[in-house]
Amino acid sequence: MALGGLRGLSLASLGRAPVPEWEEVARAAWPGRVPAEWASRAGRVQLPVIVASIVIGVLAAWFGAPWLGLLAWVAGASVEWLATRADTAAARLLDLVGLRAPQRALLRSATAMALIFGFGANLAGLGYLTAVLFVQLAWVLQPVLATWLSRSAPPLTYLPGAAPQPEPFAAHARVYARAVGTPGAAVAVEALALIGALAAAGGPLGGVGSAPIGAAVLLALAATAFTGLSALRLSRAQRGWGERLVADVAASRPVFAVYVSLAARQSKYIVNQWLPALDALPEAGVLLVREASQLTPLAATRHPVIYAPSQKDVERLIVPSVRIAFYLAYGERNGQLLRDPRLKHVMLLHGDSDKATSANGMARAFDEIWVAGPAAVERYRTAGVAVPDDRFVFIGRPQVAGLPIGPTGQQPPIVLYAPTFEGYYDQTAHTSLDSMGVELARRLVASGRVRVWFRPHPASGVSRPSMLAAIAEIGAVLREVPGDHLVVADRDLTLPECLAAADVLVSDISSVATDFLATERPIITCDPAGLPAEDFVAAYPTQSASYLLHPGLADLDQVLDAALGADPLRPARQVMRRHVLGDPPGGPQAAFAANVARLAAS
Repeated sequence: MALGGLRGLSLASLGRAPVPEWEEVARAAWPGRVPAEWASRAGRVQLPVIVASIVIGVLAAWFGAPWLGLLAWVAGASVEWLATRADTAAARLLDLVGLRAPQRALLRSATAMALIFGFGANLAGLGYLTAVLFVQLAWVLQPVLATWLSRSAPPLTYLPGAAPQPEPFAAHARVYARAVGTPGAAVAVEALALIGALAAAGGPLGGVGSAPIGAAVLLALAATAFTGLSALRLSRAQRGWGERLVADVAASRPVFAVYVSLAARQSKYIVNQWLPALDALPEAGVLLVREASQLTPLAATRHPVIYAPSQKDVERLIVPSVRIAFYLAYGERNGQLLRDPRLKHVMLLHGDSDKATSANGMARAFDEIWVAGPAAVERYRTAGVAVPDDRFVFIGRPQVAGLPIGPTGQQPPIVLYAPTFEGYYDQTAHTSLDSMGVELARRLVASGRVRVWFRPHPASGVSRPSMLAAIAEIGAVLREVPGDHLVVADRDLTLPECLAAADVLVSDISSVATDFLATERPIITCDPAGLPAEDFVAAYPTQSASYLLHPGLADLDQVLDAALGADPLRPARQVMRRHVLGDPPGGPQAAFAANVARLAAS
């Protein structure tokens, strides 16, 4: 698998093990001094170096090579420390199977002890073992203190993309970060003890060897005491932070609250797409983020972003001026705010498509459902979801209002391949990426007629490793051949930038395809299930204005000729554009703002 194919993927998409909330807070404002580039380089070699350091350590013990064993230990421990900030997939997977950083350190320590005892230096070995136990004690206590502190932490203001963060957030991140991965202090202290033990193994204990071992024990105790005192000081200081934050929010008189509770890191594509529309509103608002993993992916916004993991924090932050609660997805914790009768609860959703998620029965819990156009209401009716007509409000789609309409005239034309992810259940399993995507990319490149841009869904690979393999293979194809092809993650382009540049979109049943309707340019929709065209359109009505591509790609040349040539489906797309995206007077942003003002005044 080409490593470059993994660029831009989220932690969730790599299927990594979950981490405690306090660790996500630490990573959202990482206080360490290791530069990000160093951490990234160490992360790329982390797994092989971990394995090699243990193997070489064992061999050094067998063959009596103390300084080779020391070198292997230092290399393994140092790379673990450097890679902590990188938060690699390898480390997360090792954590998942029980080999967390302290346990990996114990494996290295075991090889070092075997080396020392191999020389018959029992006292030196016992001294090193004592130091290791104290280092491990200090190490284990760090997450205990972090967990204790996080349970009493107040809500914290976060500035997306900013450095430094406000002091309350930064102070918590500093304490939490000491419990993440492999602390540099643990490496330094144990290295001191190991050097002392190896020196003592070559002569009587009590000379050069005993002092470093004793110093290591004292330093381990000092590190534990320092972290404990830091946590206690922070615990005292945080008592007033929550009250001040609530007072500050009340003083800003927010009219709406955006409730963010999602699967890990989904804010990148769910929340960020709404921020420009929210920022353009004249009213003040506030974003309440329930999970710390959503913080780092957030884009900058003029509205305060508050990390509020506790339900009681959310209740306190819904100050009297708040009249509207916006929801962007059907999160598990939505009910914790939905029960508040003082608010008007509005579901915005994060996209509009023929997927089952666009006609969810849980919509009945909301006071209003703001949708783009009539097609959205028809989906609920077809799905048998009984929602009264007066709960639907048409606002258009503010995210696509600025997209240019009509052909770009660029040559060669750009074909954007933007497959969806595999979904969390069978009803939403529409992706073509791992079944058709690789061959599609090869055929498009080989045709020489187009430039290919590739943008997979950020959550691709959440449950199928074959998705990641396909991403890597397509990335290799596009990077290795001439023709100005592009893996979008390499340039970090936004979805609107990709849609604005594309001449033709190739996608699946996805909101990307419905958003692209705003350009009136050709859409090619993949049907990985291989349904007859009539059945496919009956199941997914908005695709009647798209060219269909079936498994095996036998119809690719014919479909491409139509899309790049006479484009007979353009009139149908123009009709579908109004049906799906709506046509509110004054445009979608004006409709969005007018309805916010309506609810604020009610």
